[in-house]
Amino acid sequence: MGRQHKQGYLYGMMVLAAGTIVVKLIGALFKIPLTNILGGVGMSYFNVAYDLYYPLYALFVSGVPVAVSKLVSESMARGQARDARRLLRISAVIFVGIGLSGSVVMVFGAKWFAAVVHNPDARYAVWMLSPALFFGCVTAAFRGYFQGLQDMRPTAVSQIVEAVAKLVLGLTLAYLITQAGLRQFARQGTVFGIPCPGAEEARLAVLPFAAAGAILGVTAGALCGSIYLYGYHKLGRGGIPLALWKKAPKAVPAKVLGRRLIAIALPVCCASVITNMTSFIDLVSVMNRLVSAIENSPETVLGMYRNAIPSGVGLEQLASYLYGCYSGLAVPIYNLVPSLTAVIGVSLLPAVSASWATHSQAALERNVASALRVASMIAMPAGIGISAMAEPIMRLLYFSKPMEVAAIAPALRLMGISAVFVALTLPVNAILQAVGRAELPMKLLLWGGLMKLALNYFMVAVPQLNIRAVPVGTLFCYAFVLAVSLSALIHTTGVRLSISGIFGKPLFAALCCGVTARAAYLLLLSTCQEAVSTLFGVAVGGFFYLVVLIFTKTVTKIDILMLPNAEKFINILEKHKLLG
Repeated sequence: MGRQHKQGYLYGMMVLAAGTIVVKLIGALFKIPLTNILGGVGMSYFNVAYDLYYPLYALFVSGVPVAVSKLVSESMARGQARDARRLLRISAVIFVGIGLSGSVVMVFGAKWFAAVVHNPDARYAVWMLSPALFFGCVTAAFRGYFQGLQDMRPTAVSQIVEAVAKLVLGLTLAYLITQAGLRQFARQGTVFGIPCPGAEEARLAVLPFAAAGAILGVTAGALCGSIYLYGYHKLGRGGIPLALWKKAPKAVPAKVLGRRLIAIALPVCCASVITNMTSFIDLVSVMNRLVSAIENSPETVLGMYRNAIPSGVGLEQLASYLYGCYSGLAVPIYNLVPSLTAVIGVSLLPAVSASWATHSQAALERNVASALRVASMIAMPAGIGISAMAEPIMRLLYFSKPMEVAAIAPALRLMGISAVFVALTLPVNAILQAVGRAELPMKLLLWGGLMKLALNYFMVAVPQLNIRAVPVGTLFCYAFVLAVSLSALIHTTGVRLSISGIFGKPLFAALCCGVTARAAYLLLLSTCQEAVSTLFGVAVGGFFYLVVLIFTKTVTKIDILMLPNAEKFINILEKHKLLG
């Protein structure tokens, strides 16, 4: 454990970032074939379950790792190792019971919720996902404990275990259920007892059950992740060294630690609920307002998507289809950006908590500046690159769903920009939580969520805008949250930040990345296949981005320390005077 403490949050961030990249690659191997199996309509069932799950997960689970990590890291910084171990036991007792309650809420609320969002067939997927809340609480308690010890390996490995189980079981179940339903139709003219007049109707009828099978794979993945962490702990790996344990004073009473845990977890949970409410707001408001847009002017909406609606999708299913394209095809690409910077917040929180608890202003300022700069260097090129290459990226990934891609690619252009603001908000909020201002992100996200809800309500119902208006609300919501929370962070901590070095230089380099990627793609498109042109454009954009970063001296010595063989890179850049 000593190594983790010496290298601080940068080492933990490297571990989590590597794990996240692996998880996202596995996730792409899951989502892309799944989308090709289910299509837009089937993905609407899958994502309705997820969009209900995430706010409940945020309410019952999200505050657990943050609270446990913060208190464990503070205890270790003060030499109170026995408090750290007791916090794990208390969190397991408190939050596992809460997670079980959340699972029960999902089971009994599934049918009602699916009806409210005008997608009644999604109830099967919601039922299959409900146990994941319970397993999520088990996982969260252990992750928070190890993160507080600044050991990010268990979190990274457990995420990979979850992703692999989800990939194998989810795709297998979705495929087998689809084939079983279609075979039954060929023999009996029914799909799981539902009469179907034709093959197209049979294909649509099997989708709710196939989506539920895929979701069951997700639940199985959560179970596997919790089993791994429990086993890791029971084997005594990654724990508190015996020398620190012997020196530690007697642990604080369980009731006192429990109150501290809940006091931190509650506002974090509320803030996380509101953060995840943006997707929940999309689910509730977008589906309903899309129905209004279609009812107000069906010919306008049909005209916009004249060559982007598969046969068999009529006006009754058009809202579900468009929402499925948005949530199933565009949102996974958009979510890649904030998922990359989320690891910064997770790994940064214990380091900031420790420096705040010990009043180490220099360490606090160094960690905050480095984290925000690295977040900018990750988020800006990724978001702007997605915006510049929206259509070719989607056609590359969802090659068997050209109609769905044509329907939703215009929305992804703006989603790439909004993803930058979302991604930068995450580490800022983590820092505010670490310095005792957990209530502020909650308040700001509440106001931002209301802003998004209002924009969705008025804009999505406009037939000429419909689903393409959804990213506007997200953009305004998180631009507001980022601006105010960053100002509050500077005021609360007193840290001095170089705006040009942290945000300005990465933005300039990211714009160069987007322009060169698009230009290289268009240049090669006339002579090569589109897939080759897309990959070439992304590679050229990434290369130019790194060149601009280096020659503008955006990268600092602290930022490079997280890399393997860091000293070698530092010596080369210092020799050519290219370090900021």
